[in-house]
Amino acid sequence: SKTAQQAIEVSIVNYLWPSLTVLAFVIFRELKFNVFIILGLLISISGIIFIQTGNGDFSLGRVVDNFHSNPLSYILAFIGAIIWAFYCVLTKKMGKGQNPISIFFLGVALTLWLKLLFSGQVSLPSLDLNTILSLIVASAAIGLGYAAWNIGIIHGNITMLVVASYFTPIISSLLAMLVLQTELSILSLIHIL
Repeated sequence: SKTAQQAIEVSIVNYLWPSLTVLAFVIFRELKFNVFIILGLLISISGIIFIQTGNGDFSLGRVVDNFHSNPLSYILAFIGAIIWAFYCVLTKKMGKGQNPISIFFLGVALTLWLKLLFSGQVSLPSLDLNTILSLIVASAAIGLGYAAWNIGIIHGNITMLVVASYFTPIISSLLAMLVLQTELSILSLIHIL
């Protein structure tokens, strides 16, 4: 993203993944459809927009202008949300009680090796001890998160898992507020509830 506003808008696009996951599970008949799913999706998407914009200052025209100035960020965020939704469905359908994550890791590894092969650019930055420790801690957190998610998708209650995932933008917004030393408006706090 080129601006802070674009970063917020791209995060809104990225946080479509829980809604797209619900939709994918309905399409692939892992969840039964009912009218409350549509209502829930609309409420959750509007809540995500209000939470991410902080003060409720959301303009569709500005989003379109920002998209035209930097479409790649928005497109990649949307593709990521779609891929995650299908990953969840495929994990459930292909897994048959087993964790098929090795297939996905193999695909990612092959993709990255192909990217390296075609780009021909290998440049590794110098790494100090703090960077290495941060990388290890972040990798462990991400790995444990994926492991817990996969176990939940394969063996757990999909509805509860996806509903709980709607707290991701809330937690992310609260952490961003702390890290960026900003405050959420009263309107944002109401939308969180």
